[in-house]
Amino acid sequence: MKKILLSLVALCIAFVSRAQGDIPYTEINYNVHYHWGLVDVMIAHGVVGMQKEGDRFSATLDGNSIPWNGRVFCVSDTLKATMTPGNGLPSETVDYINGWYLKPKVTLYRSHGFDPSNPANYKNIKGGGNLDASPETMEAITVTADMLGLFYYFREIDFNSMSDGQQITIPIAVSGGSPEKVVVTYNGKSSFKTDDASYPTYSVRFEYSYGGRMSGYPVDAQVSAENRLPVLISASLPIGKVEMIYHP
Repeated sequence: MKKILLSLVALCIAFVSRAQGDIPYTEINYNVHYHWGLVDVMIAHGVVGMQKEGDRFSATLDGNSIPWNGRVFCVSDTLKATMTPGNGLPSETVDYINGWYLKPKVTLYRSHGFDPSNPANYKNIKGGGNLDASPETMEAITVTADMLGLFYYFREIDFNSMSDGQQITIPIAVSGGSPEKVVVTYNGKSSFKTDDASYPTYSVRFEYSYGGRMSGYPVDAQVSAENRLPVLISASLPIGKVEMIYHP
């Protein structure tokens, strides 16, 4: 189950091109489900917040699992970027990015004594904190933070002009770091139904690079053709499938 929860981190994130405009602060809620054979359980909740003013885009992700094996697994990501208009898609320069990983025991998490700012309780992708976390875990959290940029680009890519299977590579400049990229593949028009509604969608797959190589975390998404929000984000794994499902 730990691998499943870490795969949520990797998810943890197609639109008609339109005039550059501000995006008022918006929160998007997701429930996270795990499927394996007959097993179908909700394992976590997540909230994505985003806003754009002028060329400045900012987004956050906060998620926590249900209690598992005596612990609650938590992820918190922040991305701040400058989106500079140009010919075609705006270019992205990451001005600030960070991601935090926490796994407190349930009793501590639910107590008034839990302090998420205590270095003993967290590890972040900039090397802060003293929590025990593998390099693979922190790589997954880095990729999750990167993916927040897609909540902007999903509003800008003109999928209606693309053919099935066509790819777009978006370069990403990182202040003080090496350049990265995300490869987005358009797989055509589709639809997705939740318990609350049915959505006409664009079907896409995306994968980010990490440290100059592709991350190995390809992710499928169904993006609403109406409001351009991802209504489904999913990844198939050897140990099952993890899905983030939009919950209005």
